[in-house]
Amino acid sequence: MKTWQITEKTVKLIGRTLSDNGTRWLILSASGFECTVRAKELSLTLTGDCTAHPTQQPDGKPEMNQARYALYVDDVLVTDACMEEAQKTLTVFKSDTERTARVKFLKLSEGTQSYLGVKEMCSDDDAVISPTEAKKLKIEFVGDSITCGYGVEGKSAEELFTTRTENATKAYAYLTAKNLDADYSLVSFSGFGVVSGWTDNGNLNPIQLAPEHYKKFCFCWNSDLFKEHEWDFSQFQPQFVVINYGTNDASYTQDNPQKQNEYVRCYVDFLKTVRAYNPQAHIILALGIMTGGNSLIPSMQKAAAEYTALTGDKNISTYSFVSQTEAEGFGSDFHPSEATQKRCASEFTQYIRSLI
Repeated sequence: MKTWQITEKTVKLIGRTLSDNGTRWLILSASGFECTVRAKELSLTLTGDCTAHPTQQPDGKPEMNQARYALYVDDVLVTDACMEEAQKTLTVFKSDTERTARVKFLKLSEGTQSYLGVKEMCSDDDAVISPTEAKKLKIEFVGDSITCGYGVEGKSAEELFTTRTENATKAYAYLTAKNLDADYSLVSFSGFGVVSGWTDNGNLNPIQLAPEHYKKFCFCWNSDLFKEHEWDFSQFQPQFVVINYGTNDASYTQDNPQKQNEYVRCYVDFLKTVRAYNPQAHIILALGIMTGGNSLIPSMQKAAAEYTALTGDKNISTYSFVSQTEAEGFGSDFHPSEATQKRCASEFTQYIRSLI
């Protein structure tokens, strides 16, 4: 048998990933890899973080926030599961005759809850594995739980969150990239904002702030692994950067003009950071999928205008979504349903096409 490392020479890397001692770590939403394989058999060796050890749960209940992943062969979903053990071997295919297939492996859940690593691929000795071709269009989506696909498979607004109902491939960002046949990177963290993270009492939440984490590889509540690792932006230079922040900020700013001005000031500073790392990209500020963020749409537009006035940078625009409706239903914790995410992706796809 032959073993293969997950590197740029063997696969097309998707989103922000990191190789550490031979293991390719997939942490952020919808990160993963894709390759073309000619072989008789292929398997993946997966490794998990602390959440993949059910025996560590003191109450004996299964861990509800384990890393969720998906395996596709020729664009057909063949495995959708959670990492419930420290290490496992995942069979991609096995036969007596050689076949050629396109294999894609994605992490469906977000990085704030759990990590997932792929240690190696294993094939028959005569196999050939190569990266799939890069797309002409590249888009980076920066956002919160909406971008992560938080609770998109939840049955009701009252259902509490678990990674088992989180699926980034059903969120507007992934679907928009798919509609546009674009390569993508999702840099998204539930509860995050630009001036404040989500707060249930109106007080400032300074922990979940996008600006300080955008430059890092990852963020996780359950692990300090790689938390200080700086991301190398040269690995992915997109034509578009989409920023969707304000829904969590609104829980802090509410209807307070002073706090809304804080949001504007912090957003302008964040835009300067994003531009520094993406000098050629058109930046789109988007907001409004969840009704909670609607109050900050004027402030978002003000931030874009002030940024342009200060810098002279006109390669920027704003977009207001049509918000979720009761008729479309709700996912967990009142998050967008699959119907809402799909509609927003369709509308947003048309907007980006108009810019192209």
